[in-house]
Amino acid sequence: MGAGYLVFCALYLFAGYVHLVSPTELAPTAADRAIAYLPEAIWVYLSQFAFLFVALYFFGDDDGRTYAFWGYLAATAMAFVIFMAWPTSLPRPAIESTGITAFLWRGLYATDTAANCFPSLHVALAGLAAARMAASGGAARVVGPLWALAITASTLLTRQHVLLDVAGGAAIGAASWVLVRRLDVR
Repeated sequence: MGAGYLVFCALYLFAGYVHLVSPTELAPTAADRAIAYLPEAIWVYLSQFAFLFVALYFFGDDDGRTYAFWGYLAATAMAFVIFMAWPTSLPRPAIESTGITAFLWRGLYATDTAANCFPSLHVALAGLAAARMAASGGAARVVGPLWALAITASTLLTRQHVLLDVAGGAAIGAASWVLVRRLDVR
């Protein structure tokens, strides 16, 4: 898992700072502007990292774990190609929070690139984690998809993504799911 996370970080950050063309600033649609800005949603947004680990490590069997791991990497690789070919950005909202919430925002801005908006890897990876948990049955069948839905909503509520990014993230998440099963990466 550690090696996979290092690959993710390397691809994501490289593509965020090295582009084949200048980043395009995405224009939020009327639907995007109708979604409230909720700075506190940063807590849910950052829960992504715990969610991916929990889904990968604690649920299902080794075959499911292998599929999820390679699904995460396939989605990251697909996004990397798009980030390099068509880097996109959004204006970052000012930090209006205080205390620990403001600390989380400052940490996000210090470590994340603003030029990897489309597609949303938060959405792609959360969808893959949700599928992993849902397949394991029990309470995880409900908790996983609800957590992924909350993370998806947080990408919009924090203004880190627009609806186009969400759709792109859902598409590469689904494509990754199909790809790793078709290749039978077990």
